[in-house]
Amino acid sequence: MDAFMQWVSLAVEQFNWRSPGWLGLLPIITAAAIWWRYRFGTSSGILRRLALYTEARFWPLVIRGSIEKISNRPQMVETGFSPWIAVGLLVIALAGPRWLHEKQTVFRQGADIAVVMDISRSMDTKDILPDRLTRAQEELHDLLARLHGDRVALIAFAGKAFTIVPLTTDYSAVARFADQLNPDMATDQGSNLAAGLLKAREALLSARGRGRAVVLMSDGGDHDHAVALAAAARLGRDGIPLFILGVGTTAGGLIPAGGGRYVHDSHGRAVLSRLHEDHLKLLAQAAGGVYARIRWDDADWQALYDHGIARMVKRTRTASHARTRWREEYGWALFPAMLMLGWWWRRRFRQWLA
Repeated sequence: MDAFMQWVSLAVEQFNWRSPGWLGLLPIITAAAIWWRYRFGTSSGILRRLALYTEARFWPLVIRGSIEKISNRPQMVETGFSPWIAVGLLVIALAGPRWLHEKQTVFRQGADIAVVMDISRSMDTKDILPDRLTRAQEELHDLLARLHGDRVALIAFAGKAFTIVPLTTDYSAVARFADQLNPDMATDQGSNLAAGLLKAREALLSARGRGRAVVLMSDGGDHDHAVALAAAARLGRDGIPLFILGVGTTAGGLIPAGGGRYVHDSHGRAVLSRLHEDHLKLLAQAAGGVYARIRWDDADWQALYDHGIARMVKRTRTASHARTRWREEYGWALFPAMLMLGWWWRRRFRQWLA
């Protein structure tokens, strides 16, 4: 008994329906078949209906054949139920019965990349159109389109840094959250590059033994260059190269403050925000990475990813998820259903010719 129950349990575990919603039609088909059989399929029902319209002596003129043939209609059972059984089998085939074939572990080969996005107020500057932050978000889409099997985390920083998306292979989620970033999300304004780099390092700590990299998108404005340089050097010591996309121009532009106004310093002068290219180059060098300025063509990511991350960062093969393969068994229901329907139509066609 225990062996039988164990077999039943195993069978239930390994049996599955691809689209079980179709099975909800089976009770309806069963009820319709019973009603049809009772209403039209019995000889007594036929005779009762004839009695409503004509006398018994005229029945042979109404129905082809003899009264005995009407009273003894074994074919009516077959003709009455065959199409319903066939339809039921078709529904079972549509529900997709299947047996477990095998379970496979899917492996992926890639690195772990933390993307650090600058959302300080200076990223609203329009020295590149439509503005620095929007262009950085567009560039992130270009980076994600190049990735295959890599895990990505999204970090944002202004005066402080915070993790938006932890490491994931769901690139659409990363892009979706990145597109929502704006300077108003930062409760502490400013530009703390070191905080962003250290938060990225924290996000990658769980990936020891794997290829790791940090991608920074910023105009390079910073509270303290020395602290940021120390944070970049720490990444380098941990074997995490830093790849930087400089966002903006060296000519710079005024920082919008809303309402057609601009940000002013303590002396009442409008603040001109420029791309701090030299500082960003030093950061990339300290962490053993690469710097590139944002461009309209693909040259920036060719330098940062194709010739940088793809070649310099180790790609590790790891288990990603389990994939279940099923053996489809709908043919066992579909084949007899087609035979029964073919046989039923053949009987109907012969009756029509008779």
